[in-house]
Amino acid sequence: MKKNSDIGRRERKKLELRKALIEAAYELFESKGFDETRIEDITDKVDVSSRTFFRYFSSKEDVVLDYQAVEHDEIVEALTARPAAEPALTALRHATVEVTRGCEEGFYGVDGDRFKTLRTLIRSHPLICARSLEQAQQSKNALAAAVAERMNVDPRLDGRPMAVANVLEFASSVAYELWKEKKGIPYSDVLDEVFEMIENGLNYR
Repeated sequence: MKKNSDIGRRERKKLELRKALIEAAYELFESKGFDETRIEDITDKVDVSSRTFFRYFSSKEDVVLDYQAVEHDEIVEALTARPAAEPALTALRHATVEVTRGCEEGFYGVDGDRFKTLRTLIRSHPLICARSLEQAQQSKNALAAAVAERMNVDPRLDGRPMAVANVLEFASSVAYELWKEKKGIPYSDVLDEVFEMIENGLNYR
């Protein structure tokens, strides 16, 4: 029978190796470019086999989207923690901006500089964009469920929770397009501005 300490040590080593693969991949993406980086380049940098890589990730795209998964999970958690009396869209705005800003600043186990690279790759690389949308659907369902719980409604009968959840993708997309033109301004600040426009209503003169 294995001791708990042995199991804990093994899990820590797995986490450390996973982190090393992510770090190596991002370094190569930034220096060589995503398309030019081979999985063998990543594994050579960490001194492991390609087989080891595929124990953790199914593709290069999955390495990039690891941070996005963390961001989405944290947004759902932050939304759940928002005050119950806060309107759903306002709560989503505060939760999203809080987590996004935290990712930019290196919290949640996310490297801030790599998070910026992720943001650009998600919006500019076709394969990563497609995988991102696929991954985001699960997160969107979890987000809609959290909104439905706040509103005390059944999401199967009430379309508002899913509508609110879809606002996140819309706001993120608009914010990215605006952020590209604004030098030196954090993406999270632009995202907050976009959410504010949506909250205040876009049907104005």
